[in-house]
Amino acid sequence: MTKQSKKPIETTTETTAEPAPKITKKALVEQLLKSDKGATIEELSKQTGWQAHTVRGHLSILKKAGANITSERVDSVRYYRIITA
Repeated sequence: MTKQSKKPIETTTETTAEPAPKITKKALVEQLLKSDKGATIEELSKQTGWQAHTVRGHLSILKKAGANITSERVDSVRYYRIITA
C-alpha cells in the first residue's frame, strides 16, 4: 500500500459586508409607536407576529417603564403613540 498525500484545505480570506443588525420585536414596536401617526393593535400584531393580548401587555410594560403612551380614536380605530419630549 502506498500513502496518499492529503491536499491542504483551501480557505478564503475574503471579507464580506457585515449584515445589518437585526431589529428586535420590542424595538420594532417602539419604532412604530414613535411614528407621527402611531400604530393600531392590529398593525403591531401583524408586524411582530404577536397576538393582540401580547401587544397590549407590552404596551403596559412600556408604560410602567416610563414611556409616555397615548391613545386616540379616529373613525372607530384606536391609535397608540409614544410622545417624545
